[in-house]
Amino acid sequence: MRRKQSGLTAISWMVVLAYLALQGILALRIIPVYLNYNTLQSVMDKMVTDPELKGKGAKEISRIFRSRLKVNNLYTLSSSKDAFKFKKIEKGYNLAIKYEEKGPIFKNLNFVADFEYDVDIATR
Repeated sequence: MRRKQSGLTAISWMVVLAYLALQGILALRIIPVYLNYNTLQSVMDKMVTDPELKGKGAKEISRIFRSRLKVNNLYTLSSSKDAFKFKKIEKGYNLAIKYEEKGPIFKNLNFVADFEYDVDIATR
């Protein structure tokens, strides 16, 4: 009686390994971008409840915010002037961020990630 063959062939294994390699490359390129965004969100969220910002103006809040970004190794964001907008609101300021990050995946294949987030910082 003949046994039925089971398992993957060599070509099937190559296809599976190529797929896994592509997923690994994507993860290595894109995950750091999202980790930076997550860090940025946590910095902005901590500024909402920070008592040090009471009575401060937009320039001082901006300086403190940029220094906190540098502490968290977000140098490209801290030097960007167009990404952050301060708007006066009733109880303080609204800090809004809108930026995009671009990066290579493989040769001429690139990715673009758009991010937006805003918080209200009470200064009164």
